[in-house]
Amino acid sequence: MAMTRLTQRKFKAICYYLISWIASTLGLTFLIQYGLRVSVDWSTVLFILQVSIFMGLSHGIYDVVILQDEVDHRSAWIAMLIRSSYYLCSISTSLVLCILLWNGRGSESLITEDSLQNVISAFKDPRTHTMIIALFLLSHLITFIRSVHKKFGTRVFVNTLLGKYQDPTEEDLVFMFIDMRRSTAIAEELGHVAYSNFLKDYYKLLSNCCEENRGEIYQIAGDGAFITWKTSKCKNKARPINLFYDFTECLNKTKKRFLRRYGVTPAFKAGAHCGKVIATEVGNFGSEMAYHGDVLNTTSRIQHLCTKLGQEFLISEELYATLPKPLPHNYIEKKEGFFELRGKKHEILIFSLQRPLTNLNP
Repeated sequence: MAMTRLTQRKFKAICYYLISWIASTLGLTFLIQYGLRVSVDWSTVLFILQVSIFMGLSHGIYDVVILQDEVDHRSAWIAMLIRSSYYLCSISTSLVLCILLWNGRGSESLITEDSLQNVISAFKDPRTHTMIIALFLLSHLITFIRSVHKKFGTRVFVNTLLGKYQDPTEEDLVFMFIDMRRSTAIAEELGHVAYSNFLKDYYKLLSNCCEENRGEIYQIAGDGAFITWKTSKCKNKARPINLFYDFTECLNKTKKRFLRRYGVTPAFKAGAHCGKVIATEVGNFGSEMAYHGDVLNTTSRIQHLCTKLGQEFLISEELYATLPKPLPHNYIEKKEGFFELRGKKHEILIFSLQRPLTNLNP
C-alpha cells in the first residue's frame, strides 16, 4: 500500500537524521584516524556505525514522532533541558546496547557478567567521556541545521551556504500569493491573542502542504503568504495547482477543529504568475533573502482580482502556458479576459481555474 504524503514527509525527516548521524560520525572517525596517522580500524568504524544508526533513529523519533516535527511550545530553557537530557540518555543507551551487541557476538546470551563488566569499564574510560560529549554537541548541531533548513527551505538553504545569493542572481520562478478571506472581520471577532493562534494553525497547514508540493514560503505578511517554485520544476508537474487543491482539501478536513477552537473557519483565495526576478541577500547583520522584480507585484495584483471576478484562483497567461496539460484534479481553465494591472504597460490575459461541481462534493 502506498504511503500517504504525511507518512512520506515523516519518513524523509527520519531519514535526514539517520543519514546526518551516519555521515557526520563516520566522517569524524576517519578524520581522527587520519590525524593520528594510524591505519583505518574497521572494528571502530563498524562500532561507530552502530552507534550512529541507533542515535539517528532515536533523534528522528524524538523530533518527528514525539514532537510531531513542530516547534517545542515549552519555554526555551525547559525545552533545552528536556532535549539535552533526552540526548544524554539516548547516547548512553546507544553506547550500552552497542557494547553489549559488540561483545556478545557468538555467545548465547546478550547480557552476561562479562558483558556488564565491559560496559562498566567502557564508561570509566576517558575516551568514552569524550565520545559522549562529542555526540551530545553533534545532536544539537544536527537539530540546529534542521531548524535552519526548515525555516529557509532546501534550495535557499543550500544556495545561501554556497554563497550564491551574495551577488544579485537572476532566476526564473513561479510565485503564488495566498490571501485569507475575511481576515479583518475574523481578527475583530476573535481578538488579537486568539487570532494569533488561529493564524498559527492556518499557516501550519499551509507549510505542510508547501513541503509536500516542494514549494517554499518566501514571505508571510499578516494574512498573506508568497510561495515560490523554480519554473522548470512546474513544467512537468503543476505544483501550484496541486498546492491549491491540497490546501483546500486540508482546510475542509480540519473545518470542525477550527470551529471547535475558534468558532470560525479559514478560507483563502490565490493568484499565481511566473517570470524572471533578481534573488539576493539584503542587509549585513540579520540579512535575509529578497526577490526583486515586477513578478511579485503582478502576482499580488492578480490575486486582488479574485474578489472582483468572484473567483478563488487566478493565474496569468504566462503561467498557464508553462503548466502541463491537462491540468490536475480535473481543474478547468476559463479565460476571464485581458486586464490592465496597476504598474503594467500592457494588459495581461487572466485565467480562472475551477473544478466541476461533481468534484467539489465527492
